[in-house]
Amino acid sequence: DNNDLDEGFRRVDARPEFLYMLAFSPQNLKLDGTFHKLKVTLKEPNKATLQARRGYYAPKRLDDPAETAKQEIQDALFSREAMHDIPVQLHTQFFKSSEDSAKVTVLVRLDVKGIHFRKVDGRNRNDLTIVSGLFDRNGNYVTAVEKKLEMRLLDATLEKRAGSGITIRTSFDVKPGSYLVRLVVRDAEGQLMSAENGAVEIP
Repeated sequence: DNNDLDEGFRRVDARPEFLYMLAFSPQNLKLDGTFHKLKVTLKEPNKATLQARRGYYAPKRLDDPAETAKQEIQDALFSREAMHDIPVQLHTQFFKSSEDSAKVTVLVRLDVKGIHFRKVDGRNRNDLTIVSGLFDRNGNYVTAVEKKLEMRLLDATLEKRAGSGITIRTSFDVKPGSYLVRLVVRDAEGQLMSAENGAVEIP
């Protein structure tokens, strides 16, 4: 019985020779969280087959700056996109304490020369949120640690740190294996972000 085989060949022959994928970006996007309908038509509908979404949900506006920062950091943590608004360097180390346990250390070096400060009462101010996250080899979330760095630096201290930078250390207790490291840094003054990817293999 070759009916199924013949039908399969007919479907292969019927596949489109060309496939076009189009994206839509609204020019008057309203951040209201509502559903907006889309209508897509072809000028010559008999010459092509059309598949299109019925519409899209607009994102919601977050009026609270703290909630906005929290959401931006969370989105960046679960992304793989690199961001370079703030000059940072990511390094990883590990130490095996036994056959089935280890410690991963994430080292973050901040170059203060690339950070914007606001002068208040003779001190250079900015607050940084630093999130270090671990994912397994399949990209599944394992754990994350958030740290706050409140900088109130005198001019002399800032000048000194301009040469050495600032290093932040975060440690995780893990089992041996392969891990993806995700680093996200966001500052309060400029609302700038950096995100870096790393990896560590613990035999």
